[in-house]
Amino acid sequence: MNAHSKPIASTEEKEDLYYAVHKGLRLANARMLIALGQLNPFDDDAVASTMRQLSDHIAMGMSHLTHENLEVHTAVDQRLPGASDHAGEDHEHHVAAFDELRVLASELVAADEERPIWLRRLYQRFALFVADDFKHMHEEETGIMPQIEEHFSADEITGIRERIVHAVAPEMMVLFTRAMLGAASRPERIGMVDGMRAGMPEGVFLGLMAAVVGHPWQSGDWMELEAALC
Repeated sequence: MNAHSKPIASTEEKEDLYYAVHKGLRLANARMLIALGQLNPFDDDAVASTMRQLSDHIAMGMSHLTHENLEVHTAVDQRLPGASDHAGEDHEHHVAAFDELRVLASELVAADEERPIWLRRLYQRFALFVADDFKHMHEEETGIMPQIEEHFSADEITGIRERIVHAVAPEMMVLFTRAMLGAASRPERIGMVDGMRAGMPEGVFLGLMAAVVGHPWQSGDWMELEAALC
């Protein structure tokens, strides 16, 4: 046992680093898979729009695993050496999958009569990625998070989450927020929005929510928010 791996005894409530963001990623994965499955390969505008959506989705996935590597895995391995090795290997497989998806997307856009073939290949490869990603996220939630809860204080866990949030680029934060709010239950959604409002200058909060919804949003209009995101 590492000298720093002694469990931290505490009755304080500790936040889950994975729950909300993984719910958002699961929703985004499902929506992206549906979009690819429903895509008309001969509709140039639809293909271009869906490939932009896929590019954003891959960028969000890359951002997520990059910040997990830098903040979560680094902190865990400093206290529990080797605890994140398997998750780190999964992340390497994700990066390889993203590269394959980009190539397939490019081939689809460049193709003519063979577009249905390339679309099927892209759809199947993305479906395989989703299957792997769902399994990976479950393993993080049930394997790594319990170790974090046992060996890190509530303040340390919050610090990890805050460092990740502060490192996310504004345009990427819009994608994450949209996915996380859309995947949340109504009580969770209200709590998340109220928390963001309390922690941000009013102008920054309103600007973020306008970008997330697609137009200015009136605080407290939960029905309209659900209509825009769910």
